[in-house]
Amino acid sequence: MNSKTIFSTIGLLLLLAFSGYSQQSDCAFKLEEAESMYESGVLDSIPALLRECTKEGFDDDEMARAYKLLILTYLFEDYQDMAEFTMLKFLNKFPEYELKANDQVEFTYLYNSYQTVPVFSIGVIGGMNYSFIRIIDPYYSGSSDDYTGDYSVSGMGYQAGLQFEKYINEKINIDLGVSYVNRKFNYNIVQDINTINYDETQSVISVPLTGTYDFKLKFLNPYLRVGFGFDYILDASAKVERVSTNDEAKGPDLNVKDDRTALNYSVIIGGGIKYKIKKGYILLDLRYTQGLNNIVNGDNRYEDDEKVFNYNYNDDNFSLNNFYLSVGYVFSFYKTKDSMKK
Repeated sequence: MNSKTIFSTIGLLLLLAFSGYSQQSDCAFKLEEAESMYESGVLDSIPALLRECTKEGFDDDEMARAYKLLILTYLFEDYQDMAEFTMLKFLNKFPEYELKANDQVEFTYLYNSYQTVPVFSIGVIGGMNYSFIRIIDPYYSGSSDDYTGDYSVSGMGYQAGLQFEKYINEKINIDLGVSYVNRKFNYNIVQDINTINYDETQSVISVPLTGTYDFKLKFLNPYLRVGFGFDYILDASAKVERVSTNDEAKGPDLNVKDDRTALNYSVIIGGGIKYKIKKGYILLDLRYTQGLNNIVNGDNRYEDDEKVFNYNYNDDNFSLNNFYLSVGYVFSFYKTKDSMKK
């Protein structure tokens, strides 16, 4: 690229930037002129003066001022249909607008005849989790008189997914989530002459269905959550080590998916905080899931010869409980309707 082409490109970019700035400055001047005309009672020319700039040329603050000015103009000129049409455009552009103390009575009255409510939201959410075992029935491979077993957290898992939210009213929502979850737990057993260490990792599709109740504040909105969860285990693997006074056993990870019940159920309680932003919110979510069913497939308990005979390990019947800590971003979709219509 030669120097002539470079200078021509730079000149074109500067010209476009200056043209955009000039148009914006011109629209800002027209808005000030229209506001002066309104104060002077000269209303007829205001719509024509602002028409082009409402298509492009205003920033958000100027656009809001222009729409409000047009609404008031149409109301005083007794063009009710145009005032209502412009109010709908205003609310579609600014669905979260809050009335101000200096808003004129006529504008306030028309504004209050409409309801702008979020219809539904879509968001992304992700974070970390810890898994905890609840033993339902213990099982032994050796003598039950010389048996101690301890389940513990073997590491942090993670989750990521989507959240779909339907608004029932201003404070109550129904949430449906779909997430990929990686979760882990450890089992350390001392049995007879053996010490067995068992680490399991599961890959799960989780579908929580919950309701939330929001405590509406200015920007930070605490909420409570309760509901049910459905988990489908995609894969499960275990790293097992056995050490005894006579020998030891250690090998590659075992596939234990068939040893697990594929579909599992839980109850969910939790809460969090939503931080309000334009047309949505950022959330910090904490929830606890209590497993309801035994996730061990009893039909396969003695089918895995390597796990039972080589490692001297047998699954207890147990359910899996989890703590989830997540952050997310949710975008809301709004609908404006006439509150006077039933």
